[in-house]
Parts: sequence; C-alpha cells; structure tokens
Amino acid sequence: MLHSLDKYWTERFPMSSKDTLRVNLQDLFEEYAWKKFTEDWNIIKRVFRRRSKYNIDIRWELLEFKHETTKFKDRLKAVNATPGGVSISGESGAECPMVSNDVVLYQAEYKNKTPLKQEYTFSSTRQTTSSTTVELHESYTMGHECNIEISVPGDVVTVGAGLSGNLSVSKINKESFESTTTWTVDTKVEVESGHRAEATVYVSERNSIADFEVKTTMKIVDGIDLPFVIRRVSDDKIVFVILLADLEEVFGDLIKKDEKDEKDENKDEKPKKFLSSEYIDNSELRSTPIYRHEIITYTRGTCKSVSWRNQQVEVQSERMSSYTALE
Repeated sequence: MLHSLDKYWTERFPMSSKDTLRVNLQDLFEEYAWKKFTEDWNIIKRVFRRRSKYNIDIRWELLEFKHETTKFKDRLKAVNATPGGVSISGESGAECPMVSNDVVLYQAEYKNKTPLKQEYTFSSTRQTTSSTTVELHESYTMGHECNIEISVPGDVVTVGAGLSGNLSVSKINKESFESTTTWTVDTKVEVESGHRAEATVYVSERNSIADFEVKTTMKIVDGIDLPFVIRRVSDDKIVFVILLADLEEVFGDLIKKDEKDEKDENKDEKPKKFLSSEYIDNSELRSTPIYRHEIITYTRGTCKSVSWRNQQVEVQSERMSSYTALE
C-alpha cells in the first residue's frame, strides 16, 4: 500500500507552490474504514458494491487535538520598507532591531499673520487596518477545512487573535485576519506672530514575514474507541460499524513511509510528516488500562503581517518670508 500513499497529499488540493503538501484526514480515515468493511468480500461483491453507494460517518468530536507552536521566526531581511521615513526601534533588542516606517496619517498647516501669538486646535481621527495572512505549506485537513492554532509572539501583530495570542486557522491554503485601529489626536498648537506651523501625525508601520511550525498531537478520547459508521446511501441504513482503538492502525503506513524516506539519501533533510508515541489509557471507563498511540504531525507555513503602533505628533515652525510685522 505504500506506493499509493502519495494520493493523500495531492488529491483535491491545488498546490499554491511546489512545496505545498496536504494530508486529508477524512480521506485517510474513510479509506481505512472501507478497507475494513470490504476485506472479506469476494470478487463479485467488489464489482457490484461500489464505494459510491455508501456513506462513512466519522465522529471527529471524539478526537482530541493539541497544538504547540514550536517555531516562529522572523525573516529579518524580508521586512518590507514602504516609502517614507524609516525609523529603528529597539523593541527586539540592540542586536536585532525592528525596522518600521513612519507613515503620515494627517497633516495641517497654520499661519499666524497677526502681531500676537495664536493658539490653534489640532484635531483629527484616522483609521489604519492591521492584517495577518497565514499561508500553509504543509499541513493536515479534515475534508475541506483545517484546525490549526498558532501562538503569535507579543512583538508581532496579533490581529484576529484572542487574549491568549492565538490565531485559529480553518482554511486549508491561506487565511487572513484584519482589524481596524482608530487614532485620535486633539491638542493645541501655538504659533508665534509671523510664523507658519505644520503639525503632522505619524504612526509606525511594520511589515514582516515569519516562518512558523506547529506541532499537533491527536489522540482518541480516553476510555472509548473511535467509531466509524457505514451507511447505505439508498436507505441510510447502518450496514457496518468499526471501533478503532489505536490511531496507529490508520497512520501506520504513512509513518513507515516517513521512515523509508528518512533512509533515502536524497530526502534526509526533509522533516517527518507523522510520528507516533505510545501512552497508557487508564481511564476509569476501562476495566483494565490499554496501550494506545497518539499521532504527532507538523504544520509549516508563513505568517505575513502589517501592524501599526507608536502614534507621534510633530510640530515644525518657521518664519514666513513674506510677513511684515505690524506697527
């Protein structure tokens, strides 16, 4: 069966790049259930009982998924400098400064042609849109959705993230998160007689790209077996039920393929897609503890973000060349 495993990584999902890989858990689980259902069939049954005549129900809620972000690293050379002044802040430390662009949000000019100092009100409200786009290059899916949690560091925009700093990604190729920030300024500007003043509101824009890796551990809920229910399409009647006690039965061939690839000298630098880890299910729902395996897989991709911060107000004043003081 090893020779046919590549279909799980290519079927149904167009690749956005040559490095994009997907494994469809729904296809993988359904293939396992169908194989169990038909393993005792003779040739005649296999001819007349086609796969399309049956539905397979998978109880996804009986699988537990735990996500851990094991890598989130900025590509410092990929910081995108947009037109405008470039400032360096020390948010990331002296050895690795964070590059940002000072962008003008609002600007106003005041001219004082009177013999006395004048005070003006500088007031404005502007909005900026922060965004984070997550692109998945290697991941798993459940049908046409995925279920990935990415922990975003505090110095990176956390658009769409809750207080925990997590992004919940459900789309299989790319998903974007946006939020709007309102910037308000209301201050006084004093202008000397015969002077003009220019008041400017700046905010710092930071564009960045980071590579991330998320380790996902999946296991069957303790104390139960995972059921697969096969129904006949014609009358929705249940014709077969499979109880899966150990996920390694489903993922065993993919794990073996990883081990085979690891021995291939041309593939020795590629990270594994699937691993298994043995544990003991000693739930009180069982009369005796049993050994089971949890499955470990990795999601890899990029996180592109645009963030805004550090509002500043700057006032510059100069004497008007055409001004003549009044006696």
